[in-house]
Amino acid sequence: MFKRIGLIVGAVLLSTLLLGYVFRLPLLQWVIAPELEKAGVTLNCLDFSITSSLNIHADRVCLNYQNQQLQLTGITANTKRVDIENAVLTVNPLPESDNANQLAKNLDLALPLNRPLINIKQLVVKSDELNKPLKISILEPELNKFNVSGDINASAILTANKVSGQFEINDTFLKQVINTKNTLIADFNFNTQQAFSFDGIELELNGDIRSQFAHTYEQCKVNVLTTGKLATRFNLNSQALIFNTDLLNNKINLTPSCTELIPPSEYAGFISKQVPLNWQLKLPQSISLEASELSVPVINLVSVGDKQFDILITDTTLNIKSPFEDLQTTLSAQINTPDINNINVNAQISSAAIKGDYAVILEGLPEFAPATANGLSLSGHFNISEFIDSKPIGLINAKLTFNSVDAFDIRAVQYQGDLTAKMDKQLNAEVALTQQLKSAEYKEFKVTDISNTLTANANLGVGELFADLTAKTNIKAVNSPDIKLNNIKVESTGLQSRALKATHHAFINNVELVINHHMSSQAHPFEVVIPEQSTLPLNAFIRQFEPLAQLTKGEFNGYISGDINLQGASFNMGISHVSALYNDYLASDLSSTFSGEYNSGKLNVKPTTFNLNEFRAGAVVKVIEGQWQVSSNTALINDVRGSVFGGEFSLDRYTVGKPNQVANVKFENIDASKLVTLDDKSGIVLTGRLAGSLPVHFDSGKIEIIDGSLFSQGTGNLKITNNAAFDSVMQQQQELQPVLGLLTNLDIQKLNSSVALKNDGWLKLGVNLQGYNKAEQQQVNFNYNHEENVFTLLRALRLSDEITQKVEQQYSQKGN
Repeated sequence: MFKRIGLIVGAVLLSTLLLGYVFRLPLLQWVIAPELEKAGVTLNCLDFSITSSLNIHADRVCLNYQNQQLQLTGITANTKRVDIENAVLTVNPLPESDNANQLAKNLDLALPLNRPLINIKQLVVKSDELNKPLKISILEPELNKFNVSGDINASAILTANKVSGQFEINDTFLKQVINTKNTLIADFNFNTQQAFSFDGIELELNGDIRSQFAHTYEQCKVNVLTTGKLATRFNLNSQALIFNTDLLNNKINLTPSCTELIPPSEYAGFISKQVPLNWQLKLPQSISLEASELSVPVINLVSVGDKQFDILITDTTLNIKSPFEDLQTTLSAQINTPDINNINVNAQISSAAIKGDYAVILEGLPEFAPATANGLSLSGHFNISEFIDSKPIGLINAKLTFNSVDAFDIRAVQYQGDLTAKMDKQLNAEVALTQQLKSAEYKEFKVTDISNTLTANANLGVGELFADLTAKTNIKAVNSPDIKLNNIKVESTGLQSRALKATHHAFINNVELVINHHMSSQAHPFEVVIPEQSTLPLNAFIRQFEPLAQLTKGEFNGYISGDINLQGASFNMGISHVSALYNDYLASDLSSTFSGEYNSGKLNVKPTTFNLNEFRAGAVVKVIEGQWQVSSNTALINDVRGSVFGGEFSLDRYTVGKPNQVANVKFENIDASKLVTLDDKSGIVLTGRLAGSLPVHFDSGKIEIIDGSLFSQGTGNLKITNNAAFDSVMQQQQELQPVLGLLTNLDIQKLNSSVALKNDGWLKLGVNLQGYNKAEQQQVNFNYNHEENVFTLLRALRLSDEITQKVEQQYSQKGN
C-alpha cells in the first residue's frame, strides 16, 4: 500500500518537474519577470537547464537596469556556488529625468545567512568614458567578502549597511582606461592604495598616493612630484565631493635648460636669473565640489632657494561649468630676488571683475635697460569689470617715482608721475597723466621745475578712433650757455585719429605764441602765430646776449608755417614803433614788416624797408630809412638814408658779420654850425654847408676810416670868441697873434679836410682852410692838423646831452 502511494506521488512530482522544465520560459515571463520589473530590472533573455548533477546551468541571462545592460553567459549554480564564465556590463549615461528628484538611502541589505558564493571569471565593463573595456575577475572566498583582480586589484566586504574594502590604481590602469586626447598622460606615473567605505549615501576614500609627471618640451624638463595621504568623501545626495589634501607634499622642479626657452633678447639673461627652478605647492585641508561649485580655501605656491616667489590664492570658489563667470578668489604675490627689491600684488576677483593694488621697488634698473636709475618705486591700484567676452570697464592707476635716471644723454632728478586710465559702460575712455620733475639735463641744456598734466578722452565704440587731448605744462627755467628761458607755460589741445592735430598756447618769458601742427607718418606741418604784443618781454632774451641793450617801447607780431620733417618754413613778421637803449644810445620808433623762409638750414629774408625815426649817440640822427635782407643766413643793410646835423647822410651797403668789407658813408648839406659847434660854451662858431665821403673799413671786428674826405659846399664863416684854449695860445705865442687873429672872423671860401679814424677811436683831420678877413682885408690860407679821440669826445657829449635824462627815466621806470 505504502509502496503504491509512493509510486503515485513520485510520478506526480516527476510529471510536475517535467512540465515545469518544458514550460520554464513561459513560467519566467509570467512569474519572475514581473517581480524583477518591480525593482526596475528588465529581464530580456534567460535560458537555463538542469545538469545531470542537478546544477542549474544558464547559457545566457540579459538584464537591463536604468539603461545599463548586463549580459551573463556560462552560468552554473547550485546551493553552494554560482560560477559565471563571462559577464559584460555596458554603462550608459543616465537620462536626466532619472537623475532628478532621486535621493540615495542608507544601505539596508537583507543579506541571507546562507547563499551560494559568487565567482565571475571575467567581467568586462564597457563605457564611452573608457578608452578601452575594463576587464576584471571577481571571487567570493567567504560569504560577502569579494576579491577583485585584473585591471583593478581590490577587496571588499559587504555588510547590511556598508560596503568597505581597499583598492589599488596605477598609471598603467589610467592610461588604459581613461579616455583622453591629452598626450601628456604618457608622461604621467601614478600609484595609490585607497581604503574605501560606502553606506549608500556617502563614499569615503583614504590612503597613500604617489604621482609623478615628467615632461620634456624641447630642451626643458619639468618634473612634478606629489606624495602623501589623500582623503576623499563623496555624498550622492548633495553631490558634494571633498578632498583632504593638506597631507600631500607637492614639488615642481625645472631643469636649468628651461631658461633657454626665453626668446633671445637683451633682457633674456635678466629674466632667466629671476625665475626660480624649484617650487613647492601647498594645498588646503579640504577642497570641496558640490553641485558643480568648487571651493578651495587656500593654495600657496612658493619657490625654493634665494629667489623668493610667494603666490597665495585664498577663498576661491567657482562653478566648473562656467569657471570665469562665477569665479571668486583673492590673490596675493610677493617677489624678492637679488636683482628685484620687492614686488607686491594683491587682487580680488569676483565673477568678471577684478580689483587690487600693486607695488614695485627697485634700487636700480636692470643691466639690459638703456638707462641707469636709482630709487625707483612703482605703485597703483586697479578696479576692472566685464573683462570677459566684453570690453573692460573701470580704472587702472600707476604712480612712478625715481630719485635720478640717466638715459640718452639726459639726466633727470626727482621724478613723480601719476597715470590713471578709466572706461565706462558707454566705452568712453579717459587717460590722465600728471608729472613733476625737479630738473633734467641734456648736454648743455638744463630744465628745472617741470610740471605737466595730460588728458586723453576717446570713445572705443565701433568706428574710427578719435581721441581728444589736453595738456598743461609749466617749466620754471630752461638754461643753456647761449640762452635762458624762464616761466614757460604751455596749454595744449589736440585730436588724435590717424594723425595728431594739436594747438599749443605758449607763454615764454611772457612772450605769447600760438603753435598749430599736424603730425602724421608722412608729414608734420606746423604754424606759429605771434599775436600783436608788446616788445618789452623780449628784454629777457636780449639781455642774455647784450646786457646793456633794452627795448623800451613797441609792438611785434608774426606768422610762421612749415613742415618739421622737411625742415622748412616761411614766415611774415612785423615790428612797429620800437624804441631801444644800448648803453646810452637811444633808437626811437623803428618799424619794419618783413617775410622770408627757412629751408635746408638756410635763412632768407626778402629785401625789406625799415624806418627809424631817431637815433641818438651824442649826434642826433633822424628820419632813417633803408633796406635790409637776409640771404643764406647772411644779413645785409643797404641804401640807408637819414638826416644828421641839418643835412643828409647815406650808407651804400653793410653786411652784418662779414669780417672784411668797406661801407661807404656820404654826407651832404651838413650844417657846419651843428657839426663843429658841438659845445655851446666853446666860443667857436662855424657857419656854412659841408659834404663828405667816409669809407668805413671793417676788418675782423676792427672799424677804421681810411682816406675819408670833408669839404665845403658854398661859402661860410668862422668866428672865435672867448675860447680859452685859443686865447692862451695867442698870449703865449705873441709872434702868432697876427696870423691867428685873422681867424677870429673869417669868411670861408673853401674848406677841405682829410679824415682818418683808427680802431682805437683816434680821429686825424688834415684841414685846409681858405678864406678872407674883411676887417684886415687879407686873404687867408690856413692848414691845420687835428687829432682827437672821437669816442671820448662823443662820450663826453652824450653825457651832457638830453639822452642822459632819457636813459635815467627809462631805467627808473623799469626798475633796472
